[in-house]
Amino acid sequence: MGHFTYSDGVAVWKLVFYSPALLISAFVAARHGFAKSSGWIFLTIFCIVRIVGSAAELVLVSNPTSHDASTTALICSVLGLSPLLLSSLGLLSRSFYSIIKQPWNMVFSFVVLRIVQTPAAVGLILCIVGATSANTPAQIYNEDTVKAGVILFTVVFILLCILTGGAALGCRSTGKGEKPLMLAVAFALPFILVRIIYVLIATFGHNADFLIGNESASAVTIDLFMETLEECAVVVIYLATGLKLQSVPTGEDDTLGGKLMYRFGRGDFGGGKLGLLSLGAAVIGGKKNNPQKTSQV
Repeated sequence: MGHFTYSDGVAVWKLVFYSPALLISAFVAARHGFAKSSGWIFLTIFCIVRIVGSAAELVLVSNPTSHDASTTALICSVLGLSPLLLSSLGLLSRSFYSIIKQPWNMVFSFVVLRIVQTPAAVGLILCIVGATSANTPAQIYNEDTVKAGVILFTVVFILLCILTGGAALGCRSTGKGEKPLMLAVAFALPFILVRIIYVLIATFGHNADFLIGNESASAVTIDLFMETLEECAVVVIYLATGLKLQSVPTGEDDTLGGKLMYRFGRGDFGGGKLGLLSLGAAVIGGKKNNPQKTSQV
């Protein structure tokens, strides 16, 4: 039986925060689309990762020798950046779709976004490989695959900043676009930047206070203010925006069929079961909001 530490207290906070956040994010994803291009599904995945990782950390309190719990906690600890970046890219994609004229908005949604998403997904895979290959938590950031993954995350963040600037210019010049989405990503960027700086220092700075598994008070405090709270802030910003935002911007075709076609164009209905789930949720929501117009579809 281990003893309850400062680090375990942070894990409890994550469970308390991300449990309701998971439910809210699932509701927002159902409202706006489960497809990868819409971004909301990645926020749900992120909440799941943080819940699983925190639960694994708390298992180690009562069973410090549990190899499965230790491995799970380690893998989850390095998976935070990818879903946050992918979620941000998805939100920007929806904003760009309403700014760029047809058919180029569909090209952006289905092609350009996926090109930027690719290095984030590759970085995620590399970090998982590195986390499972390391012999101890302190050695995770010494793995070449993890270093490569962190570099890819940094590149994606730079591209995200460029795209956000482009969306801001588009909103000002055309007066179109779903401005709350662009603003949400813009407000989230400083928090994501701190998160990027944290992982860069941990990977290339050789500072013991940034090593995974270091449970000293200084290390846990740095982790709390440069990782945990930053991620929580991004989740709050995105969930608040998703709850307030309409699934289709005001002024578009108000019929159910028109709204579905608009969402299909920006990529909210992808392939596979998640795409069908998104479509089903959109149809149900559309019928509730347009009961008098469903006969026109």
